[in-house]
Amino acid sequence: MSSATFHSNVLSSKGRGVTGAKHAHSFRKSSTKKAARNGDGFTLVELLITLTIIPLVVGSLSLGIIAVFSLNNQTTSRLSDTADAQVVASIYQKDIQAAGYVTTVNVSSPQCGAGTGLQLLSLESVPNQTTGDFQSVVSYVGVPENNGQNGAATYSLVRLDCVKGSTTPVSETTLANDLPTPTASQPLVPPVVYCSQGASPSICSGPGSGSTVQCSQCTQGYVPAQDIGTIDFSATEPATSYNFNLDASPAAGTSFNSGGVASTPAATCESTAGSTGPYAGSLCLVDFSGLTQNDLAVAETAGRCYNMSIAVEATDVLHFCLSLSSNTAGEGAVPSAIPTDTNAGLGNTVYPGIPGDPALYMSPYVGTNTTMTMSLSAFSLVNAATGQPVTGWSFTSTDAETTNLGETLKWTSNNPITVLNDMQAGAPTPDGNACVPVDTGTQVTCTGTLSTESSPLTGAAMVMVSGNNLTSFVATMNNYEAVAFGMILP
Repeated sequence: MSSATFHSNVLSSKGRGVTGAKHAHSFRKSSTKKAARNGDGFTLVELLITLTIIPLVVGSLSLGIIAVFSLNNQTTSRLSDTADAQVVASIYQKDIQAAGYVTTVNVSSPQCGAGTGLQLLSLESVPNQTTGDFQSVVSYVGVPENNGQNGAATYSLVRLDCVKGSTTPVSETTLANDLPTPTASQPLVPPVVYCSQGASPSICSGPGSGSTVQCSQCTQGYVPAQDIGTIDFSATEPATSYNFNLDASPAAGTSFNSGGVASTPAATCESTAGSTGPYAGSLCLVDFSGLTQNDLAVAETAGRCYNMSIAVEATDVLHFCLSLSSNTAGEGAVPSAIPTDTNAGLGNTVYPGIPGDPALYMSPYVGTNTTMTMSLSAFSLVNAATGQPVTGWSFTSTDAETTNLGETLKWTSNNPITVLNDMQAGAPTPDGNACVPVDTGTQVTCTGTLSTESSPLTGAAMVMVSGNNLTSFVATMNNYEAVAFGMILP
C-alpha cells in the first residue's frame, strides 16, 4: 500500500513535471516571436507619419528663429537710426541757433573741408572784426562710403568744423550712416530754408507765403541769419525707411521777428564826420577791409554773391549781397585804402582821412578792353536792437580812382539815380576837373576826358539812390578803375 502510494506520487510528480515543461516551451516560443518583431523596426505607416510631421515641426521652428533674428536686426537698425536722429538733433539745433550767415549752395568743395563730400548746409558765425574771417564755419556734408552691398556707395552725414578762418576742419563728426544714395533725378537734398517775416523780398522770393516763403537767395550764397525763420532738415534712411525731421531757428532770425539783438555785423560804415565833401558827417563809406580771399572767391563765382553785414553807427545794420564779374579771366577786385591813386579825388580833395579800405579796386591791371561789373542786391537796413526795417536812407557810390580818356564808369539801379556833385546850381562841392556823370534816370554814365593829371583831381564823381525798395545797384567800369560804396543816414 505504501509502495503503491509512493508510486502514485511519483507518477503524479512526473505528470506535473510534464505539464510545466509544456508551459515553459510555450513561454519561450512567445518571447522569441516578440523579440523577432522588435528587431523589424518601424512600420511603413509609422515612417510616413514621421516623415510628414518632422519637416513641419522643423520648418515652424526655423521660421520662428528667422523671425526672431530678423526682428532683432530691425530693432537694431531702428535703434541705430533713432540714435542718429538724436545725435543730429542735439548738434543741429545748437549750430543753427549760433549761425550768423546761412547757405545751402550744393557744391562739391564746401568752404569748410574740401573735395569728397556734397555740401548740404553751411553756417558762418562769430565774425572777426579785424580780419573779416569767421571764427566758426560749420558744413553739413554728404560723404560717400564704400560699405554697401557689392561695394556700392552709401552716404553718411558728416559735420565739418573749421575755426579762425581756416578751411581745414578741426573736427569731423559722422552724424548719420544711412542717407539715400543720390541719383541724377534724386540728388542729396539740402535743408529747406524758410524766411523770417521781415526778410527782404529780394532774399526771399521763393515759393510759399507768409512764414513758409523759402529763401531763394540761400541757394546762391550766404544770407544773414536774421532773414531766416526756420531751417528744415528732413531725411529718410532707406534701410529702415526711418524718417527724421529737424527744425531749428537762428537766434538772430528769432530776434528779427520778436525783438532783440540782430546778427553781429562783419564790417563797418566809416563816418565822414570831420572830413570834407558832399553830406560830410551824414555820409559813411563801407569799409571792405574785412573781405577775405574766400569771400571774394564767393563773390566772383558765377551765379553766386557774398552777403555782407555792415554796422552803421551804433544803431543799424546794412545788408547787401556782392557779386563780381569780368570779361577777362582772372580779373577780380581787392579792398583798397583811399586815395587809391596819388591823383584820385576821393581821399585827397574829397573825404580825406577816412580809415579802412573803402574802395574796391580792379586787380590785376590788364588793359582797356577789360571790364568789371560790381553788382549789389538784396538790400536791407535794420535796427540792430529790434531788427525792424529802417527807412529814409540813401545808398551812394563814388569814383575812387581817376576816370581818364578811354575809361568809363556806369551806374544802374532799379531806383532813379541822382548825381550829387554835377556842378548844377546849388549842388555841393563840384566835380571840378573829375569825370562829370550824365544822368539818364536809372542809369548814370561817367566818360573820362582827361589824358593825364598832374595833381589830385579837385572832385570825384558821386551818385546816390533811395534805399526804399532798393533791390539792385550795379557799377560797371573798364580799364583800371576803383569804386567806393556808402550810404547817407536818415
